[in-house]
Amino acid sequence: MLCTVVASFAATAQVTLGSSPYTQNFNSLSSGVPSGWRVYNSSGANTLGTLSSLNPSATTGIFNDTACGATNVSSGGFKNYASANIMTEGSACAAQQTATDRAMGIRQVSKGNATNPNTDSGAAFVLVLANTTGLTNFNLSFKLQSLDTSSPRTTTWMVDYTTDISATPPTFTPVTTSPAVLTTGGHTFSNTSVTVNFGAALDNKSGNVYIRIVTLEPSTGSGNRASTAIDDVSLSFTGGTSGVNDVTANGTVGFSVVGMATTSGVNFSATTAVAGTYNVDMFDMTGRKVYTTAVNLNAGTQTISAGSNLTPGMYIARLSNGAATATAKVMVN
Repeated sequence: MLCTVVASFAATAQVTLGSSPYTQNFNSLSSGVPSGWRVYNSSGANTLGTLSSLNPSATTGIFNDTACGATNVSSGGFKNYASANIMTEGSACAAQQTATDRAMGIRQVSKGNATNPNTDSGAAFVLVLANTTGLTNFNLSFKLQSLDTSSPRTTTWMVDYTTDISATPPTFTPVTTSPAVLTTGGHTFSNTSVTVNFGAALDNKSGNVYIRIVTLEPSTGSGNRASTAIDDVSLSFTGGTSGVNDVTANGTVGFSVVGMATTSGVNFSATTAVAGTYNVDMFDMTGRKVYTTAVNLNAGTQTISAGSNLTPGMYIARLSNGAATATAKVMVN
């Protein structure tokens, strides 16, 4: 049963929602695009676009200051930028490189650029949700950052979504944002808080949900193009838990998560018919065992603690003494 459950979650790069809100601050971009996020070029109103990649180096993600080399400022592509939360338009190159508050961004270049084509227009930051089953009332907030005052062109951004990426072609539905018009560039350094209320549009969807922050129209004006970033994404909703209904039990063992599962550990409620030594194992969604420990349990119900140095995400936990086994889903926040 465990293998079946793991297989259903494996080979996906999606966010499985647990407790509200889901948040992402992009401070680990040096390791690459966060799980569940993707960046695209060639995006359109009826096309997801072409999957692209992000340069994780903080050296390449520089705005304004050419002391680190002009190409670091002007080269195109998706980049790891220092966040406008702590930087200003006059921030030195060295300060940008060492800043711990990061933002996921792009330097747009001409549509026909050989290395980074179709980002003006067509650049998109995409959040992919595994599903929204049992969840309602979705609201999104994020920071939209215009980082390079030397860029005269103005780029207009929008938020849209689809709940049927398999359609031919898929239809992305625009949503109203606050503020209503989202722009970067135009010789502006800004850090704009954006909010979106999805109403009932994303409620209780059993399949993938794609949310995009995207530019679908060419930039206006002349000269070099904007350096734009997003930061501090928060997706709130009604429903959900920290992770946790029993997946299966054989009738002699009960096993479930108690309270909030965190990166430092998980508390479980274990009900056993027979006292003895039990193993607690935790598996990630590829089926790899990431944690194991042995615990001595009494007959009856008790609380046990397990897990350490976990990364946020979904796991399968298994309690077994060889004769009796139970598994539970765990969402680590």
